Amino acid sequence: MSKAFIAAVLQDSMDSTGVAANKAAEDLIEAIITQIEETGSFTLPSFGTFTLRETSARKALNPRTQEEVWVEAGRTVRFKASPVLKERMTPAKPKAKATRGPAKKKAEPVKVAASAAKKTSAPAKTRATRPTKAAEAPQDAPVKARRGRPKKQG
Repeated sequence: MSKAFIAAVLQDSMDSTGVAANKAAEDLIEAIITQIEETGSFTLPSFGTFTLRETSARKALNPRTQEEVWVEAGRTVRFKASPVLKERMTPAKPKAKATRGPAKKKAEPVKVAASAAKKTSAPAKTRATRPTKAAEAPQDAPVKARRGRPKKQG
């Protein structure tokens, strides 16, 4: 989601100009950031919670040079989706129909006569192959190079 998307939704919802919608979107984002800075979290019911977390200092690996780098402690924002949002994002599973009545009996195995049980397969078909060029060429003939210019003889 982008600020432009929020501004467009606000513009349609409020029947206002694009400038007013952009200002409202900026004010909304600034209010959320201020709330997170002051209290450490911001919750939108039916959407989720943004929380401020402290990160500890640690060693990291520079992926380009494979060199160990020291990363200082800092802060980051985490998001946890609400159960309502999770439910809307998960496709609904079809519910199994409840059936009433006696359970169905298992089918009995069918007995096959001995002569019908023994099957023979037809012999495998073979494809006729034509002789290769190497087999057709006389044994003392020179072999040509496959790629590039032919080699000079002599």
